[in-house]
Amino acid sequence: MSRPRPARASIPIACTLDAASVAVRTDEWRHFVASSVVAVETDDTTVRLVLQDSDAALVAAVSLGAREKACCAFFDVAVEIDPGRRALRLSVPAGAEEALAAFAALVRP
Repeated sequence: MSRPRPARASIPIACTLDAASVAVRTDEWRHFVASSVVAVETDDTTVRLVLQDSDAALVAAVSLGAREKACCAFFDVAVEIDPGRRALRLSVPAGAEEALAAFAALVRP
């Protein structure tokens, strides 16, 4: 039996990383985008990182996405797998658009 998910509105729009850890994570995202992402698609509430067609890119996306969700619980993180396309999607609830815009600026190739 699965546990009920908390309402998104109850999750604070905040990151739990300290400043040094933010710098390390920023470098990880930049390296990931440079090495594993072929396109970045954005709108007000979603960033979709289209991955290279490799298992290494998929594994890296899952790892980094899971760690991002752990420190920024307000992100909705999902891996999308379609025929011919894999992507890491990060979405935010209303009110967190500014945080997502900062993230999108960080991951722009």
